[in-house]
Amino acid sequence: MTKKELRELIKTDKESYKCRNWLSDCYNHFVCHYVKFFRKIVIVSRKYIYYRDEKGLINKILMVWYQRKFHLLARKSHINIQGKFGKGLKIWHENVIVNRYAVLGDNVQFHGNNCVGNDGKDPKKCPKIGNNVDIGYGATIIGDVEIADDIIIGANSLVNKSFTEKGIVIAGVPARKIK
Repeated sequence: MTKKELRELIKTDKESYKCRNWLSDCYNHFVCHYVKFFRKIVIVSRKYIYYRDEKGLINKILMVWYQRKFHLLARKSHINIQGKFGKGLKIWHENVIVNRYAVLGDNVQFHGNNCVGNDGKDPKKCPKIGNNVDIGYGATIIGDVEIADDIIIGANSLVNKSFTEKGIVIAGVPARKIK
């Protein structure tokens, strides 16, 4: 990733958290100030991941700076997103954990209390999640699985196998196709 691509991704992240009208903007500003906090975590995480993967002394110093900032924010919100994720990542509530080796597409939404990680056998075998995936509250995605684009994962679901059909709804423990 280049520095220009990083700036573009951060710009789209900021846009994804913006409200579309003045009334909801006022509501988010005065009542739901945590929306700005989640946006900040996404941006700092993106910068930390960028500098973690770059070479050079200055980049390593910046990596340590953003790593510290990231871990302070993660401790406050219990959000630890270290995987590679596309533009427009949106987090609605706390307690989201994403493994370092997970790959997330564009416009993925987490509704809170989610875990995306390995199955405990091989730390590098993590989920690959497509674009426009909506992950419900309490859903867990583990193992070397692939989730196609435009899938909705129901609340409290356990996804431990791949779903390659686009635009379906999955739910349950273990998850299965609902619609």
